[in-house]
Amino acid sequence: MWDTAGQEKFRTLTTSNFRGAHGIIIVYDVTNRDSFEEVRQWMQEIETFASQNVCRVLLGNKCDQMS
Repeated sequence: MWDTAGQEKFRTLTTSNFRGAHGIIIVYDVTNRDSFEEVRQWMQEIETFASQNVCRVLLGNKCDQMS
């Protein structure tokens, strides 16, 4: 399992890992519009570099801050 936290410095590494993946989970922050907007780019990368039948999961994540 690879977790790149969406960081650009891992983008080239991530695309090579898509090739052998059986499943890909894209997680975005539901409280951050920019995070959601990045989903489109990640999906395009999956279309380009992953196998056609790879399982894709989109997950919205939010963690409430404890006071």
